[in-house]
Amino acid sequence: MRLDFAQRYQIEQDAITSAWEAERIAACDDAIALLREIANLERNDDGDVIIGADANGHNDLIFRITAFLATQDQ
Repeated sequence: MRLDFAQRYQIEQDAITSAWEAERIAACDDAIALLREIANLERNDDGDVIIGADANGHNDLIFRITAFLATQDQ
């Protein structure tokens, strides 16, 4: 059975939507992983998270958060 134009178009749109939804789910998984890591960081007496840096001022967690946000800024 041949598909007409409308059916082919709908299948194509469904595939595009599915790909977009898969990207969003993966992004949510990445965000949750970063949030869990932040939740496990050391806290000061006020309950604020302490985010330290190495001697050069670099922080891997902050770098990964920045990279994540840059890739999700669509």
